[in-house]
Amino acid sequence: MKVNFEKLIDTKHMLEWFSDEPFEEITATIEAMFIKQAPDTKMLRFEVTSSPQWLTGGRKSEHTDKMILLRSGLAVTCNFTLQNNDDIYDLTGVFTWVGTNLDSDPRTKIWMDLDGTLEEFGQEGLLKERIYALDV
Repeated sequence: MKVNFEKLIDTKHMLEWFSDEPFEEITATIEAMFIKQAPDTKMLRFEVTSSPQWLTGGRKSEHTDKMILLRSGLAVTCNFTLQNNDDIYDLTGVFTWVGTNLDSDPRTKIWMDLDGTLEEFGQEGLLKERIYALDV
């Protein structure tokens, strides 16, 4: 599989709050989403095409002036190619990954919104809601 995570390199350390191997986790999870719909699906290519939009939330430490990270979320646009049998599909979308309970027992969730935009799903869109989605 061809991958391009160049636009996420500077914030990879933040993605490591969600997974020890974040880039592998991204492609494996997205491919698995489509395999659920069509078992013969294979991802051929994945490319992040925008700078990341992040939201984070925390609480003040009781013992220092530092903040303790509780939740975080990322949204980026991406292009990817899937193959199903002899058919090849070039797709675009917004990839979103959020984590909560980052100070104790972390939980994460991933969304892929096909044909979405950062205006819809980024910092000023649904990302604001999604960083709280796992609290329910």
